[in-house]
Amino acid sequence: MKKAFLLSLILFIVIGLMNAQKPEITGSWLLIRAEVDGEIQQPYFVNEFHKSGTLIMMGMEVGTWKFDENSKTIALESDFVDDFSGDMSILKLTDKELVVDKDGAKLFYQRLDQAEIAAGNRNSGLFGTWELNDFPYPELNTLITFKEPDLMTIIEKGEGYEGRISGTWIFNEKDMLLLMIGFMGDNGFNGENKVLVVDEEKLVLENNGRVFETKRKASKPSKIERLTFSGDDFFTSDGDYKYEDEDRNLPWANWSEMKMGLLNVSELVYNYSLLIEGTETFDSKILRANVEASLEEEGYQIDFIFYGYDSFNPPDDTQIPPNPSYDLDLYPLHEDTYRIAGSEQITTPAGTFDCTVVEALSDSDVLKKLWMINDRLGIYARIIEEDPDETFGHYIIYELQEIKTVY
Repeated sequence: MKKAFLLSLILFIVIGLMNAQKPEITGSWLLIRAEVDGEIQQPYFVNEFHKSGTLIMMGMEVGTWKFDENSKTIALESDFVDDFSGDMSILKLTDKELVVDKDGAKLFYQRLDQAEIAAGNRNSGLFGTWELNDFPYPELNTLITFKEPDLMTIIEKGEGYEGRISGTWIFNEKDMLLLMIGFMGDNGFNGENKVLVVDEEKLVLENNGRVFETKRKASKPSKIERLTFSGDDFFTSDGDYKYEDEDRNLPWANWSEMKMGLLNVSELVYNYSLLIEGTETFDSKILRANVEASLEEEGYQIDFIFYGYDSFNPPDDTQIPPNPSYDLDLYPLHEDTYRIAGSEQITTPAGTFDCTVVEALSDSDVLKKLWMINDRLGIYARIIEEDPDETFGHYIIYELQEIKTVY
């Protein structure tokens, strides 16, 4: 009895040790080299052999996988990727390395340790957005954003064009190497980049003999305050509007009491900041709104600049619409669906102002948050505009910089 127990215990320990030492295919692997017909390639793709049997390539589900212990093969199936289905014969498998043969091509994988990658990236000094002008073509700029733990976004911007690529990045401090995975093409940063310089101002990379010097793009000029309300917040379950009498609580209702504060204003200067999606940085420019107030007519006009341009530099065949707005509650944003969200004192480069805060919804479901300066007729201290559409959305901040006056 005792002998049988000892034999069972020994067998249990041996099997346990064998299983503990057996390398696992499950996990994330980086394809670092491929040998095809005597030619060596460095494709740099991330494949995840998920424990559910799903194969994920560069963040996309592309098919399924199944390991056959007896034949030492990995069977692949896919309805989406050409030349994907078939068997991969395992030539080598360790805790850190996987080498397979797929249709005569020899593929070399390196296991990825996510915790190790996150730690290395955290100490890289690369977090943020970097800009490279006139690349990859003249008059086209490239923005590279590195985010935690290993997410990367590359945006190419030009007149009437914007392209976007998402990928992965890995920094090796020991060798000062930056691996960028997901940037397609032979003229970019895809693959290994030698980091020649990285500081608060610039990042210089060398890739296949080419040197790229990028400049750090200024961080966000203002807090990114996402707007979380929706159209449902303005109506009851029966479809009735909840805020019919809200206009009674708005400022700017009495022209005769407030007109003197506007009569000597000649121009309003705003900073327009458009968030570059996928980053925490903005493209910014200055917009100027001309102001004309009439004591005789007891009315005024202020250029409508909240389309993102002004009369100094409008798009072709575009005119700034006038705004005779003494009879409009929410000048210069004529929204019917709005509510007062409270009051707030805010400081901008133009000064510190007591404001009424308004949340508004446009007919196209664009969300807006407006800070109406209580004692300055027709003047906003700040406006946030957000279109939550996943494909064509945007996030914009207008912030008052200066109130120009004449005497």
